[in-house]
Amino acid sequence: MIKRFKKKGQVTIRGQNISQAAAERIRVASFNVAMFSLAPAVGRSDGNWVDGVRGHENGGPKSILKNSPLHSSMIVNENLAKRVSINLPENEISMAQNHRILRSPICFPLIGWMEEGSRSILDVLREVDADVLALQDVKAEEEKEMKPLSDLAFALGMNFAFAESWAPEYGNAILSKWPIKRSKVQKIYDEQDFRNVLKATIEVPRMGEINFYCTQLDHLDENWRMKQINAIIKSSDHPHVLAGGINSLSESDYSFDRWTNIVKYYEELGKPTPRTDVMSFLHENKYIDAKHFAGDCEPAVIISKGQSVQGTCKYGTRVDYILTSKGLQYQFVPGSYSVVSSKGTSDHHIVKVDLVKLEDGHHDTKRRKKMTQNVIKLAYDGACCRYT
Repeated sequence: MIKRFKKKGQVTIRGQNISQAAAERIRVASFNVAMFSLAPAVGRSDGNWVDGVRGHENGGPKSILKNSPLHSSMIVNENLAKRVSINLPENEISMAQNHRILRSPICFPLIGWMEEGSRSILDVLREVDADVLALQDVKAEEEKEMKPLSDLAFALGMNFAFAESWAPEYGNAILSKWPIKRSKVQKIYDEQDFRNVLKATIEVPRMGEINFYCTQLDHLDENWRMKQINAIIKSSDHPHVLAGGINSLSESDYSFDRWTNIVKYYEELGKPTPRTDVMSFLHENKYIDAKHFAGDCEPAVIISKGQSVQGTCKYGTRVDYILTSKGLQYQFVPGSYSVVSSKGTSDHHIVKVDLVKLEDGHHDTKRRKKMTQNVIKLAYDGACCRYT
């Protein structure tokens, strides 16, 4: 709850003093758009692009990372090739031992979504109404003026930066309603790593700059993910928001029985055993997880029994995150975090949360640490969910 004090010109959130001028919320969101393969970027393309992102010389927008490993003549060895494969196509998790089915949002039968092709990525993102977006598995063709990403950005009225990642023309993107002052890309671990982190500095009116990172870590190997996240942390010289597909699990999200079911299901699929090293490492490095500021549950997003958090992917697990690093002058707004249904446009859901800026020089680390422990438990109960 936000309490406003007009006389003093301040806003107080859980004891934190925030200037009235900075009381406006910044809504940030993260979404894996599944390469626009399940739904188009926009229903009807305008063929235009929103100007404002620096570094687009020679008359048109370009990928920040033109020479990705797959553009070069290097021979891709078998181990690297395995890390490029996309997610498995299954649409539901069978809990054989409990004779239960947890369906993905793509084929969930009770929602009654419209016919195929009637929803676009633009449709669902307009409903989220984010100020800053981290998008993964984005397609942007340089020879086609960065379409279809540029069409999506134009339709949303947002600037964008893009960096090729695991394949030519596919990668990470940051979209912003405000100017992107600087943007750069880092190949996360080494020159042979297909993944990257896209870093943007955004100028927010009346608030100043905010550093916003978008990434998608390896989806198969936790050891690679550990190398990648460690490299991101070591290369980060500014406090920032980190958003995207971390692709690691947080064990505190699940009961013992639920975790056992997840492990067994991964084994049945032939996927690597799920691990929690990366999220534990981020918590050790004082990253704050937005899910601890959860608000109302959207009924369309299923929470399996024994799980205290909304799943963000087709397996019902949480693999998409928004986090803030230590020292960031922005704080999550209590009750603003939620997972929004992608309504069949992707095999992932949309994660969103609001931020407000703290007063300059106001850091209460102990208080922030205590706040992260106030987890709102959510339990699936019939067609919706309830607080516990």
